[in-house]
Amino acid sequence: MVEMDPTNRIGQGTPSPPEPPDGYGEPRLFEYSTPVLLIASIPLFLLAAYGFGWLLWQIQGPEVFAALFGVTETGDSTVIVLDLIDVGLPLVAALFVTVVVHELIHGTVMRYYGQDVTYGVHPAMGSFYAAAFGQFQRREQLFPIGLAPLVSITVVATPLLAVPVPVIAVTAYLVLLVNTTGAVGDLYVVWRLQRMPEGTLLYDVDLRHMYVFEPLDVEE
Repeated sequence: MVEMDPTNRIGQGTPSPPEPPDGYGEPRLFEYSTPVLLIASIPLFLLAAYGFGWLLWQIQGPEVFAALFGVTETGDSTVIVLDLIDVGLPLVAALFVTVVVHELIHGTVMRYYGQDVTYGVHPAMGSFYAAAFGQFQRREQLFPIGLAPLVSITVVATPLLAVPVPVIAVTAYLVLLVNTTGAVGDLYVVWRLQRMPEGTLLYDVDLRHMYVFEPLDVEE
């Protein structure tokens, strides 16, 4: 059973959750731990950068980077110039895949489980979102919902590292890098979910407030 901080109980100014379903205890507020997410994102980024970068290098060789970097010999020095256009376009494409397609995959799996999905943009957080507001979601359903974008995009983008067109291969690499690092929040939720009892329900009131309802008949 998850131990939640008592300060996470419902307080003044916090949107109210619905009444607990039969057989469930009082709701508790689920919150992301910003320090944990920031710390976890660093090794996740390094692992993705090295792992997929090594794979790209093994498949394509150093030639794949020739389209991105210009090398100029000036006397006793070597100047390496990054082509912002050639790098910028793949990066924009990678961000689009991560921000938009990532959330579309979340929403597709939610719909598979019969949930009404709301898509939108949260300017303050600088992100798109897919959410099932005002609906109970079973813990067991949230595992595939949370992991689907990471798994799906990785499966599709990894073979593209072998495409003999540098801009496509590099774009695929950036997609893998951004998507894997950006999945830190999904991985955090999955980690928290696996510590909760089977049958636990979660309920999103809005983007910042999710409640956890644990069954009363859980064996201690």
